[in-house]
Amino acid sequence: MKKIVASLLLLSAVTACKNENKETVEEPAGTTEQAEPVKDTIPYADFGMDTADLPEGLKVGDMAPEIAMTTADNKTVTLQSLYEKQPVVVLFYRAYWCPVCSRHLTEFAERAKEIEDKGAKLVIVTPETYENVTKTKEQTKTDFTTISDTDGSIMRAFDVDFKVTDSYQDMIKEKLSASVAETNATGEAVLPVPATFVIDKGGKIVYRHFNPNYRERASVDEIINHLP
Repeated sequence: MKKIVASLLLLSAVTACKNENKETVEEPAGTTEQAEPVKDTIPYADFGMDTADLPEGLKVGDMAPEIAMTTADNKTVTLQSLYEKQPVVVLFYRAYWCPVCSRHLTEFAERAKEIEDKGAKLVIVTPETYENVTKTKEQTKTDFTTISDTDGSIMRAFDVDFKVTDSYQDMIKEKLSASVAETNATGEAVLPVPATFVIDKGGKIVYRHFNPNYRERASVDEIINHLP
């Protein structure tokens, strides 16, 4: 009987230990992703997205793409040359005609310096021409490093680009008096999911916010909390 009781006590102790360990296990820093909507439940048409080739965005743990960016003064800067010096935050927006983008950038600008104070480089990417980038900066009172994706290669490299439906283009023309295609440097009706990626100095993506709903954007706090 004593042996049975002792065995039961030992088994109980082992089980308790296992449960305790399970409760205290934490995800390694920098490996968790932002909670995202289930793909099958996303109303893509409401966001103007042609479902023929939907983007999924680069994932946490992926390496940043090797891309070259052309600045407003026609200089070439590689993404690698930036993240080798400091962590980089890459943020996509649609265009000056998008009131949600303008509101977000205006609010974002109020605290954006906190990101740079943490040692990170902030890079904003848009499909609109540099002429239209100027309009965005005037509307939002921002002075970010903003890159016009002149050939769409940056959006494709991050897998955030999508074709805009005809009905959504018509809606933009009617309600906002703007043409998606004519606003863009490529002359094509293509937009990015307004995603945000944080890249460490090794070139690895350590955080992403990817939501087809253009009303949902990464906050300054979320970005700061995931800076390496």
